[in-house]
This record gives sequence, structure tokens and C-alpha cells, in this order.
Amino acid sequence: MFEKHPKKLEAVLPDGFLLMANALKAGLGMHQAFQMAAEEGPSPFKETVAAILEKTKLGHSLDEALLDSAHRLNSPDFSLMAHSIVLLRGIGGNLVGHLENLSRILRERQRVSAKIHLLTAQGMAQGAILAVMPFGLAACIAFISPEFISPLFTHPLGWLSVFLILGLDLGGYLWMRKLARIRI
Repeated sequence: MFEKHPKKLEAVLPDGFLLMANALKAGLGMHQAFQMAAEEGPSPFKETVAAILEKTKLGHSLDEALLDSAHRLNSPDFSLMAHSIVLLRGIGGNLVGHLENLSRILRERQRVSAKIHLLTAQGMAQGAILAVMPFGLAACIAFISPEFISPLFTHPLGWLSVFLILGLDLGGYLWMRKLARIRI
């Protein structure tokens, strides 16, 4: 169910991690922190944690259930959390601090990603406008002076020009999209 919407899950991971960290900080054990997250966590996260708890009820260890869910979900952020919990439980460490730091880092990454998306939206809009402009200009010319644009569709050199224009227009649009897209 939650595999269909990995973006929704990744959006609420910081809140879920912070909820688990606060439960651990309050003195609850790891299994109890997972139960609390399954009951009170944000929507896609609590279903994910509930599925992990169901696997533990079926006889899997918490570590196995975490790693299996991390593999199945294909979310790098959830995978990082799962592997760090398994590692820190094995060697001992400050799991609360780690979950708090992970929550803070994910929030910051989401904030930066939103800012980059906002800043690149102008480039995406310019690319779309530039891609549509030749068609709008051709429609205006066809409306004002149809005899002026008719050679584009009746003469072989006009056909070549139309195909060249379409190819260059598509290439320019794809290039603008690639330039305006930044991955974090």
C-alpha cells in the first residue's frame, strides 16, 4: 500500500524519526518506540512501521524486518535509518542522537530541495514558452496571411523546414528541461 507513494513516505520520515527519538528519550525500549510510531506517527510512516512490527510478530527479528522493509521500499532515507538502527543496536551507540540528527538532516534536505524547485521553476516555464512560441507564431501568421505560410506545407523544402523546426524545437525544450533540473 505505502510502496505506491514513496514521496509521501519520504516527506514524513523526519517527523517519524523524531517521534521515535523522543520515545527512546522518554525511556521506552526500541520495540515500544516502534509501537508508538505505528500508533501515533504520520500516515505513511505508521503503516510502514506497523508492517515491520507484524513481521516481528511472525518470528522475524527487528533487524531482519527493518532491513527487509528498507530493501522493499527502495527509499534511501528509510534505508539509512534502518541500517543505522541495526548497526547502532549491534555495536551500541547514541541512537536517540542519531535519529534526531537524521531527522534534522532530512528536514534541511527537503527545505533545500523545495528552494531549488522554486528557483528552477522559472527556467522550466521559459523552456515551455520557448517550445510553444513557434507554433503560436505560425498560427498568427496563418491567421493574418495564409498565403505567406502555405509554402511550408505545400513545397518539399517547406516540409524539410517544418521537420527541422520541430526537431530543433523539441531538442531545445529537452535541453532547457535538463538545464533547469537539479538533483540533490
